[in-house]
Amino acid sequence: MTEAILEATNTCEHCHAYHDAGRKYCSQCSFPIDGTEDEKRSFRLTVSSRKRFLDDARDKIKSARIVIQVLAGLFFMIGLFMGFAMDDFASMIANLCLCVIYLMLAAWCSQNALGAILTAFIIYITLMVVNVIIDPATLFQGVIIKFFVIAGLVKGIRSAQEAKGFLKELQNLKAVPVDYE
Repeated sequence: MTEAILEATNTCEHCHAYHDAGRKYCSQCSFPIDGTEDEKRSFRLTVSSRKRFLDDARDKIKSARIVIQVLAGLFFMIGLFMGFAMDDFASMIANLCLCVIYLMLAAWCSQNALGAILTAFIIYITLMVVNVIIDPATLFQGVIIKFFVIAGLVKGIRSAQEAKGFLKELQNLKAVPVDYE
């Protein structure tokens, strides 16, 4: 029985790691083992807030994924229009290839959100620049759509960076959400 009591006092409440007697903080997760109730509550609040921030960032990443999927749909529709209505099959193939690329980026977003969204942003900006070089009048065509696409992708990039930081903090605190393990 005394072994069970000793074992319980030598185990962190948060991550269940063993520690030497007399330590104030856990060496694995920084939980205040011998801290006051306020310090323990503060630690738990920090973990809880980081999880909420991570969830918020994940929601914004989902929005960026939707923007990428919408881009894929737009390139698909434009490709079909160019091919069948205007008999420009080269443009149709190019637009359908872009559609496939954006669909692959949307799928990759669940594995590496920052890389996928950043790649989608770079491709989109590159296409806009090439179009402006070829025909300067395209700069102002669809400017509202361009604004929303760029804003959505930039927001997604920032959220993916934030999510990466929050996830790293939670890993250091040994409090990674189950769906991230």
